[in-house]
Amino acid sequence: MTPVSRKTFVAIEAVAYIACHAGDKPVRGREICEYQDVTLRYLEHILQALVRAGVLKGIRGPKGGYVLARERRKIPLSDIHDAVQSPGGGEEGSASPIYRKALRPLQEELRREARTRLAALTLQDICDRVGHGTAGAARPSRQDFTI
Repeated sequence: MTPVSRKTFVAIEAVAYIACHAGDKPVRGREICEYQDVTLRYLEHILQALVRAGVLKGIRGPKGGYVLARERRKIPLSDIHDAVQSPGGGEEGSASPIYRKALRPLQEELRREARTRLAALTLQDICDRVGHGTAGAARPSRQDFTI
């Protein structure tokens, strides 16, 4: 009965990673997977939903990947949440009177409150919290010191 799913947080983290680390090149899905420690198969579904919702742009080809479709400050977290959530929440509870009369309304109230809170925050707020508030922050370099 979580008002915000793990999938939403994985999506927000992926978009924030792209916002914080995209310089002049798109960020590859595999790079995000390594950072988040999730499978590419799982993340690709999320990234494609974000592309369909207009949060990200997918760039094909050997130098392809993902970039933001809009400015950070114009992407509320609720857009990311809405892109990855299935209609109706995808959860069915018990048919008991307690669930129908008390718990289901509570669940809906918590979801509305969570969505309102997500709508009040933008991707820029997340980037500011992690210290990547300026656009064009460079990716961490992967230096190889082998001889």
